[in-house]
Amino acid sequence: MPQYARQRAQLDRLRRLTEEGRLTLRVARTLPAEAAVEAHRLLEAGGRRGRLVLTF
Repeated sequence: MPQYARQRAQLDRLRRLTEEGRLTLRVARTLPAEAAVEAHRLLEAGGRRGRLVLTF
């Protein structure tokens, strides 16, 4: 069983906090899944504030 599956309660809490607006996520850029190679290049280049998100 993957580790995240054992932490369901904690993940659910994070989801609720996000939905309530008490936890905000810093997203630097959203890319389609097909651009995963580009996302890795951006991560390796550094200097980015926020997360890169792949959409499926």
